[in-house]
Amino acid sequence: MTLLGFGPGELAAITAIMTLATLVQMGLGLGLSLVMIPLLALVSPTLVPGPAVCCAFVLMPLMIHGNGHLISRVEIGWGAFGLVLGTAVGVVALVWIDPVHLPRVFGAMILIAVGLALSGLRLKVQPRDIAGASIVSGVMGGMSGIHGPLIGIVYAGEDPAKIRATLALYWIIAYAIMIAMHVVAGRFGWIDVARAGVLMPGLLIGYWLAPLIVRHIDRQRMRWGMLTIATLGALMLLIRG
Repeated sequence: MTLLGFGPGELAAITAIMTLATLVQMGLGLGLSLVMIPLLALVSPTLVPGPAVCCAFVLMPLMIHGNGHLISRVEIGWGAFGLVLGTAVGVVALVWIDPVHLPRVFGAMILIAVGLALSGLRLKVQPRDIAGASIVSGVMGGMSGIHGPLIGIVYAGEDPAKIRATLALYWIIAYAIMIAMHVVAGRFGWIDVARAGVLMPGLLIGYWLAPLIVRHIDRQRMRWGMLTIATLGALMLLIRG
């Protein structure tokens, strides 16, 4: 017996992956894609990126619920501006630039940002840094479909509740742009929405378990967790190229 071609073993693995990814996202405000994309791809390439990103649209509003008043419209405005501009640049640049070595370049940039944060010269929650990090993330998304965790470094050290709500809205914008790109390219359809449904049980389990973890994450743990996720993402880019 299968569901959309997935057997019991595959469905159990998918549920476990989504539970883990959701717990990371709920706790740190980022890391969902870093966990779910490579692991789901091992189960079935048909689950990424469309179905996985589509599923994320369900989680992000849940993260905003109750904390929407903590989101700064100015900060989100600059973030959206950077994402749109960066994505446009990334898509256009694909015409002239060979994207083979770009993941390593982006990985190195993220590691430099992490190093600056550890040295005390961290990025700040201000228009210039938000827009800059968003432009880089947009370029990465436009060229590879994967947005880097650079924006997390900007917010590392802020109030955990604000980080979760702000980045949730940020990712909604980023994912919306990505889905729009896939629709235009003919790489996203109703079958992807159906496959997203297969990911939902794990997401809901992770969301249900998340309060057990979130209550133990203070400002300092949040900062170190976000820097760790950023470092892991950068290393994945450097290693996989």
